[in-house]
Amino acid sequence: MAELHEDRGRALSFGALAEDYDRLRPRYSDATLDAIATGRSALDVGAGTGILARQLRDRGLDVLAVEPDGAMAALARASGVPAEVATFEEWDARGRTFDLITFGQSFHWVDADRAIPRFAELLNPGGRVVLLWNKLRPTSPPNEELRVASSDYVNVEAAGAGTLEDLMVRMAALQKRFEDAGFAVTEREDTWTETQSKQRWLDLAFTYSSHSTLPDDRRSALRTALAEVIGDRDVELAASTTALIATR
Repeated sequence: MAELHEDRGRALSFGALAEDYDRLRPRYSDATLDAIATGRSALDVGAGTGILARQLRDRGLDVLAVEPDGAMAALARASGVPAEVATFEEWDARGRTFDLITFGQSFHWVDADRAIPRFAELLNPGGRVVLLWNKLRPTSPPNEELRVASSDYVNVEAAGAGTLEDLMVRMAALQKRFEDAGFAVTEREDTWTETQSKQRWLDLAFTYSSHSTLPDDRRSALRTALAEVIGDRDVELAASTTALIATR
């Protein structure tokens, strides 16, 4: 995952499914957003269609989105979010600074070696960088059954978050990088449960680049395999928003 930002074909694959992405991707926990939405101005990086940006805007922040995919940025603009098309590494801030910088499910698409040193010049005093991840883990049918069905088509370890131990190791490494750059770091996780129809969950699964970028025949076969595991059931999910909060 550390080098995923180098796969620009995959990084820029989302525009082809922008409307499905905006409709299906989970929103971030209200409790998380209430905790981080402080200050007056926010920069949302890798903003996609503006899902997180709209949630921040609804809490009173003045939000600017930066998104490398023009089709995704266009959908963000259509929802009223100002969006500039660029990678974070090449984006020109033109002297603008912010109280909050967010990455919603997007920090793995940037080069951390170049991104982290930029934050000091972009943040107002006391500002924060917040990295957010949503996770929807099926409990019925069991996630392991779906992973087994997927394993013939995708690298399930690379496609998902891996084990809890893997996640903890990655979070610890990120925390150290921010601390070494002079930030005070905290983490939080907010959880909920939800149930989705079989069709909606399958549509959602194929908004993730590990699935959506498969060749047509393999994508169709994977969808069939997952549908067979689900059968006639709805999909029950254990959901969470995890946040790494770095304060300058």
